[in-house]
Amino acid sequence: MAKISFYFDEMMSREATEQVIKRGQDVIMAVDVGMVQKDDDTEHLPYAKNHSRVLVTFDRPFAGRTLAKTDHAGLICLTCKQDDVGYIVRVLTEFAELYTPDDATGQVFWL
Repeated sequence: MAKISFYFDEMMSREATEQVIKRGQDVIMAVDVGMVQKDDDTEHLPYAKNHSRVLVTFDRPFAGRTLAKTDHAGLICLTCKQDDVGYIVRVLTEFAELYTPDDATGQVFWL
C-alpha cells in the first residue's frame, strides 16, 4: 500500500515538520523547495499534485476554494492554532496511517 507524503505550505513551522518526520512521515516544506510567496491555487496546489503530495495548510479561504476542485493530490486544512505542534503531529500521523494517496486525491480534509 502506498504511503501518504505531505507538502507543507509556508504557514507550517519547522518544528512541526521535524516532529512529523520523526514519526516516520515523508514531508517537504515549501520554503525548502523554492516555493515561497507563490500562489496557492496556481502554484502550490499543482506543485503538490506533480509531486504526489497532500498539501497541508492553515489557510481556510484557500481550502474553501479547493473544495470546488478535484484535480489535486489532496489538501488538509488544519483547524488548530499554528503553534499546537502536538496536535499537528498527532492528526497528521493518524491521517497517514488511515489514508492512502488514492483516498486523498481530489479531497479536502478539515482536521
